[in-house]
Amino acid sequence: LPDGLTEIGKGAFLGCTNLALTKLPDGLTEIGEGAFAGCTNLALTKLPDSLTEIAAFNGCTNLALTKLPDGVTEIGDYAFNGCTNLALTELPDGLTDIGYSAFEGCKNLALTELPDGVTEIGGRAFSGCKNLALTKLPDGLTEISSYAFEGCSKLAQIELPKGLTEIGDYAFDSCLNLALTELPESLTSIGKYAFIYCIGIKSLKFNGLIAPQIGKWAFVGTHPETLYYPAAADDENKAKYQELAQNLGAEAIEF
Repeated sequence: LPDGLTEIGKGAFLGCTNLALTKLPDGLTEIGEGAFAGCTNLALTKLPDSLTEIAAFNGCTNLALTKLPDGVTEIGDYAFNGCTNLALTELPDGLTDIGYSAFEGCKNLALTELPDGVTEIGGRAFSGCKNLALTKLPDGLTEISSYAFEGCSKLAQIELPKGLTEIGDYAFDSCLNLALTELPESLTSIGKYAFIYCIGIKSLKFNGLIAPQIGKWAFVGTHPETLYYPAAADDENKAKYQELAQNLGAEAIEF
């Protein structure tokens, strides 16, 4: 592509399966949504440093980036969906938003942490990322969207952000190595099937004086041995925690 190019429009190279670019112009500042979608032979190893938003490479199965430009603040919906060879080990420090299905199916994505400034992770953002090995999530997150980490079998975090209020449906479905030991006081709702088959959870401490709303089968296939709840909770909420423990086959213990 010409060196002076600054913008590539939405869907510009959609489905160009023989496009085999290895480099983009250094001055490029904007790549439109889905601009390279389905370009299965696109073999870029680097993106221009001038980019700040990315939402363009879904289905680029040969894309083998190991790093994103430092100035990127937003990774948009479907940005790298199905990029099975994407092997990023870190994301830019200034990143704040990760869109819907942004990395879905990126089975070689091996991140161990997310930037501290990330405040939004869209639904299905990391669904099927089998090598994702996060041990914690950014403190600024208040919601974990539906299916966000579905099937992330190497996800091993033991705590969630202290300001988290909502965990969506199927959020941690089949996260076999998830080893949570407690849930934050701020949590108000847990969606249906949120922790289905999270067999690594052995003990769970609820910190809220008010028991969160819990969706259908939120913990099905998950078998914690003990469930801790606050002694300072009122009788109504104690009863809710005790009922949950009974349903899980766990021992209910006040703390």
